[in-house]
Amino acid sequence: MKEMKKNAIYQLLPTFILGGVLCIAGVFWPSFGDKKSFTVAVNIWPGMEAMLMATQSRKLQNEKINFVEMSWSSAATGAFRLRVADAAIVTLDELLRLEDDGARPRAVLVLGISAGSDTILGHPGQKSISDLRGKRVGVELKSSGEHLLLHALKKNGMSMKDIQVVPLNQAETETAYDDTDLDAVVTADPWSLRLRDKGAVVLYDSREVGLELSRVLVVSEDALKTYSKEVQTLVSSHLKHVLKSGEIDAGAEGLDVMLRRENLTPGQWDRAVKLIHAPDAEENLRLMNPVSGELAKCLKTMAADMRRENLITHRFKMEPLLNPTFVERSRP
Repeated sequence: MKEMKKNAIYQLLPTFILGGVLCIAGVFWPSFGDKKSFTVAVNIWPGMEAMLMATQSRKLQNEKINFVEMSWSSAATGAFRLRVADAAIVTLDELLRLEDDGARPRAVLVLGISAGSDTILGHPGQKSISDLRGKRVGVELKSSGEHLLLHALKKNGMSMKDIQVVPLNQAETETAYDDTDLDAVVTADPWSLRLRDKGAVVLYDSREVGLELSRVLVVSEDALKTYSKEVQTLVSSHLKHVLKSGEIDAGAEGLDVMLRRENLTPGQWDRAVKLIHAPDAEENLRLMNPVSGELAKCLKTMAADMRRENLITHRFKMEPLLNPTFVERSRP
């Protein structure tokens, strides 16, 4: 009976997400004759806090930039796909899924490269991904969590058929970890950090996948034309908070607000930003070169792998996905 209830909830999850997205559409839909505010869909993640805090400035408020905070990544990508949001913060696999769906996302900034911020967590006594064979693993499907899990299984000679997949959204993973029915969860900070502090065991993390779990700011092709000024302000504001060490400024103004949103202590926040490499303007330009940049090469490899796994179906060029123009304009 318990299993039937869980399955029913999981089956209804897309309906809940769509309902939430439509509610957001009602809130942000422009009145006749007004220019709609530039809307950015984001989920909880320490690496995007610098950009969020930029909305506190008078300059951004005057430019009518709205962030719509969502608890899980598939809701943010769903809002972008349905054109409720003009922009979103996504991982590279989510960027490819959006392009495959015809949403025409254009990456304008690399906010951060996960360096241990995304994890697969097990219970004490578990030592490796191989210990999950036949076990129940909670993961958010069609997201960076699924990508990390597929990568980990493949590296250990396994596939999704070797585990029991339990669909969860990322915000549920912290609570779900305590559920005795689950043997592991795939999650990211801030939930991962809090779970690790409670004794969860890291079985695999994003350091194993390199650039693939980079988070980028994507803007729809149409919105780039309509909101170029707002996009430029966002890109420039974020880059001002990136330190030479490749970290987000952990002591930035508004830290207390960040800590409340992420539900982290100051010590946990300091550790969280160290698990995200934040490229400055110069590194962004090298990464995002549409022809020879490392992101273009990474996207081509990922797209080929995802087509083999039937995660995307179309073939498309990688070059149009990367637009470094706004980073170029942000250089001192």
